[in-house]
Amino acid sequence: MSACGSSSENSSPPQVQSKQDSQTRQKRDEAEDELFSTGVWAAIITFFSYTYGDMAVANVFPKDKRQDTWLMMMSPIPTFVLCLAYIAFVTWIGPKYMKNREPIKGLKTLMLLYNAFQVGLSGWIFLGSGMAGWFGKYKFVCEPCDFGNSPRGLQMLNVAYWYYFSKIIDFMDTIFFVAHKKYAHISLLHVVHHATMPVSMWYGVRYHPGGHNTFAGFLNSFVHTVMYSYYLLAALGPIARPYLWWKKYVTSIQMVQFVLMVLHSLTAMMVECPVPMPIIRWVGIMAVVFLVLFTDFYIKAYRKRSSQKKLNGVHDHPNGSLKSSQNGLCFPALNGEIGGVATPLPAAEKSTDISRDMSVRSRV
Repeated sequence: MSACGSSSENSSPPQVQSKQDSQTRQKRDEAEDELFSTGVWAAIITFFSYTYGDMAVANVFPKDKRQDTWLMMMSPIPTFVLCLAYIAFVTWIGPKYMKNREPIKGLKTLMLLYNAFQVGLSGWIFLGSGMAGWFGKYKFVCEPCDFGNSPRGLQMLNVAYWYYFSKIIDFMDTIFFVAHKKYAHISLLHVVHHATMPVSMWYGVRYHPGGHNTFAGFLNSFVHTVMYSYYLLAALGPIARPYLWWKKYVTSIQMVQFVLMVLHSLTAMMVECPVPMPIIRWVGIMAVVFLVLFTDFYIKAYRKRSSQKKLNGVHDHPNGSLKSSQNGLCFPALNGEIGGVATPLPAAEKSTDISRDMSVRSRV
């Protein structure tokens, strides 16, 4: 009897370990399948965005001749191919390569530099577009594009071009997620936003690089300045944590920008305005889509989660916590967040917090 009991006790741990390994493999396979599905849908949406731009904009309006020899501006195809390559890498090639590898360590310095660069670039674009028109020279209701060589027209053209390029640089946000195996952050909303922005911006810059339609970039560059400032401070670690109480308001700012974009697009539709209507509709529709998705995410990630924690009697972590289930929870779709250098969750918290975090992201 004693021998049998001892044998049973010795065989139990391997059986438990085997079951845990099987569950881990199953979850990993499910995550990979979800990523692949995200990639397929993102590619389809990006293709439709490219098709719309080609049919509704390129076939109707003349190109801005000032950009004929500029890098990447001769044809939309390189931008479109680059966006498809981005989708393939972050949803299939990268995760497949990282499948049996540990998350890449030692990227904190690189991420600090990246976030600092993004703060500087976004701030420069915001100030540049403001001084070129949106700090008082432009009208809110309807502002034609200056296609001439006036100082203000050339300044807005230059800023718009670099705003387009910044959308390609934003690919690094997702590449960092792949490097750190933070696949829960790579939602459909995140990938679609990053993949469609360069395509839509190419058509906007190539055919109407000034006036009414630059308002969206003006607002978005301000939001990115605020957002990457948060990521930069969060990357500094516990020393900056007391100063990150405003974390959740970044999502509110993002939603306000989408509301303003929708209203701004509607103003041009209500008056006689010499601005390409297909571009106005494009900006307005995309703003509505992202407003709905961000609002849904905000409600799920903050209000419902906060209520659940109160019901369970669990105290929330301070804003700015670098735990992987906390950092960037309110705004994962547009980020270069520091999830990859986060402090690992304690074993007792890891399973519940991460599963809840993934369930929130999978619905946005």
